[in-house]
Amino acid sequence: MSEADKIATDWKLSDKEKRQLLVQRDKLNLAVSIHDSLHRIFEGDGERANAWPAKFNRYFSGRSALEVMLDGNLMRVRQYLDGQ
Repeated sequence: MSEADKIATDWKLSDKEKRQLLVQRDKLNLAVSIHDSLHRIFEGDGERANAWPAKFNRYFSGRSALEVMLDGNLMRVRQYLDGQ
């Protein structure tokens, strides 16, 4: 399974979301970094790590990290996780 397929499966992305987030190499690299960070932050709780992107977050003005990423702001999510 490719990294893109693993992330798409873990985050339960639609085909459209997968194409939007994981086709371009620069976005894929950021998504892999975000995915890896979540699994470090929630070590031992893969379900929680995989569910986090879809959960609403006050830091993102009540939007989910996935919504922010789909808007093209993967770096914003990456920076947020760097601070955790």
